[in-house]
Amino acid sequence: MTQNPSEKRFLEALDNAVDLFSDHAKNVYSKVIAISHNDADGISSLQLIQNLLHKINIEYDYFIYNRSSSWTNYLNGILPKVQNNKTAFIFTDVGSTLSELIPIINKRKEHFFILDHHEVDVNINTQKLPDNLIFVNPTTYGYDGLEHIAGACLTYMFSKRIKASITKQGWLTIIGIAGDSLKSMDKLQSFNREIYQEILNEQLIEENEGLALFGGMHENIKDGLKHSILPYIKGCGGEPDIKIKSTLDELGINPTKKLIDLEKSEIESISNQLKIPIGTYALLPQKQGLLRFVFEHALLLNILSFKNISAALSIIQQKSITRYAKTIYNEYIAELVKNLRLLSQDLPRYETEKAVFIDAGNGKITPSSWSDTASFSTVNNLLPPNKMVFLGGLEKKTQMIKLSIRCSREYLQNNKMGVNEIINRIKEELGGTGGGHKLAGGLRLSKPSFNILREKVDHII
Repeated sequence: MTQNPSEKRFLEALDNAVDLFSDHAKNVYSKVIAISHNDADGISSLQLIQNLLHKINIEYDYFIYNRSSSWTNYLNGILPKVQNNKTAFIFTDVGSTLSELIPIINKRKEHFFILDHHEVDVNINTQKLPDNLIFVNPTTYGYDGLEHIAGACLTYMFSKRIKASITKQGWLTIIGIAGDSLKSMDKLQSFNREIYQEILNEQLIEENEGLALFGGMHENIKDGLKHSILPYIKGCGGEPDIKIKSTLDELGINPTKKLIDLEKSEIESISNQLKIPIGTYALLPQKQGLLRFVFEHALLLNILSFKNISAALSIIQQKSITRYAKTIYNEYIAELVKNLRLLSQDLPRYETEKAVFIDAGNGKITPSSWSDTASFSTVNNLLPPNKMVFLGGLEKKTQMIKLSIRCSREYLQNNKMGVNEIINRIKEELGGTGGGHKLAGGLRLSKPSFNILREKVDHII
């Protein structure tokens, strides 16, 4: 990220995209194909686009991209065989893998709108893109795709400029922001903060202050402490109920009292005893139970997106959680706190001056949990914050080494390159596939390349 983001240039690019889409939506386009990522941010973005297209009466189809296949293979069954300019594509929150997409788009007649907040491939000159590619990405104007603007935030800004009444769906944006930022609402910055405040002013969400035990805000205080993943609370996270109950008994607090019903004095007592910061959290007044809590709602979407995408797309419109979704959520939380406890104590690791490799393979942590374990271990500072984290192991299906790569904000302050740039360097030297943000990304490597990476990682970094 550059030192001084250019708001003027970013908004000019956004407005140009809006003007082009608006003009063609009235006179040219008869159908739009929307493609988005399979997580809370991507699904929220997709819902916003669907609402927009419905409001302006344009026929549409949608697809969910999970980044497990190349764009060539994925789009092969989606791109119409007969090309014409009456169909347009809108990609939201899909990852700016322009090196793969540009050759495809160059051969097409349709307009491709890409609204993304991931870092762009380092070898791409965004000033020389195909004429039919309308690319809006705030990271190319100096913004941070995680800190400053979520994918849903960008999609909301685009959609609202076309149809002002999209504001009523602004609560979707807050789910996307919560799912990507992994922050208490009072710590949001830039456009994320601006849009959050706008939606709050519209009274589409509510705001409370108290113990922000994200992951367990809907539970009683005992289970909230046990299942909090942001922050993960050492001594409580994944521990037996009797241990947590004993701590609360000492403080004179009823363990079965709902977390959000705690008195101010009780909040302060727990905060002081367990060194838990008091924070701000958002609520969705039109929803009930777990879905009422924005962070938990976003987390549920992230979980379902990888297990049952149909259930994820369905639950975002529901007012209360289904038994199936609640079971999936509870299993996920129990597994994650167990993994965080395991990682902080027992997992084998290999450290260099600039990196730490965590061996999560061979049944230690299931591969589907590697990414989230890596993310929450980093935001909770369970690993050295001055080192880049490589967590993963052998993926049996592909016989490749799959790595979830993370770094902390502290790391970025002291190093020029973030995760995405390091991944690009690794791909240049050792091959593999992957990408991501400054703070987070994923990479698949052959076993020989991984062995070289372990030896040369400090040099590459």
